[in-house]
Amino acid sequence: MDELDKYEGIHCTIVFCKGAKESLDEVLAKHAPQPMKSKKLKAQMWSLLARLADGHRMTKENFPTEGDLPDGSKFHAIKKIPLRAYLWRSKKYSGKYFISHFIYKDFQKLKPKDTTKVCNNWREIEEGDGL
Repeated sequence: MDELDKYEGIHCTIVFCKGAKESLDEVLAKHAPQPMKSKKLKAQMWSLLARLADGHRMTKENFPTEGDLPDGSKFHAIKKIPLRAYLWRSKKYSGKYFISHFIYKDFQKLKPKDTTKVCNNWREIEEGDGL
């Protein structure tokens, strides 16, 4: 999964928006500069993403609803503390989740800039020619 722009599971495909993988690398370089810690956090995140793609049950702890999208639906997070990936299930592209970006989250409240980033990516993909 590490070198791809998408991960195809049994249940759905997870697609990375432009810059999503780079945001993970930036977060890990800044907050987990030790190679072993960075590698472990990344592996744990990939494991959760693979579980989602393969249709396994996700807990509210690991897959909470986070905020509103422009069409009134919700976006979610894949959460492996302290990492978080913001994503939504596409209505335009059947069987696909799109990851907007990753953050290091050591706070409770969703930041408006993260909602804005997810919504901008959503508009590009769902209303535009994002693929």
